[in-house]
Amino acid sequence: MADAASADLASLAADLTAASGQPMFITAQQIIKDAAQKIQAEAQTRAPIKSGRLKASIQIRYTGPLSAKIGSSLFYAPFQEFGTGSRGEFPGTPYVIKPKNPNGVLVWTSNGKKRYAKIVHHPGIKAHPFMRPAFEAVLGSDLVSKLADAGQAAILRGPNA
Repeated sequence: MADAASADLASLAADLTAASGQPMFITAQQIIKDAAQKIQAEAQTRAPIKSGRLKASIQIRYTGPLSAKIGSSLFYAPFQEFGTGSRGEFPGTPYVIKPKNPNGVLVWTSNGKKRYAKIVHHPGIKAHPFMRPAFEAVLGSDLVSKLADAGQAAILRGPNA
């Protein structure tokens, strides 16, 4: 029975290849590439911008013929995506910040006023998701259906589209 199923699948693949005018593998590669580029562009649009480094760091890395990784290599990208401390999506305790010198004082400017303290209990930063919403916006919750639709469109366009 496995032989009959294999023959049916081989026949289907051959029919799909003939219908599209190109091997299904190439069509699948193009679907993955198009989706990855759309996700990258959407993530760059959604990335929080202070210096622009995070936005510029969002890249695509093809890890195989039918797989891609989209993301940032910046160490702080996950902190932006998920937040930190008691304000993050996975709440923890506030950060305790102390001066390097035990007798030292922390100094910073807030709202134009210079502030001083021996210790600061920082609550962390709120999450600023950009990657997950980009995936959701491009692929939605039904990834398989979207990929099937894209494959069908490629077949309908044919080899000269």
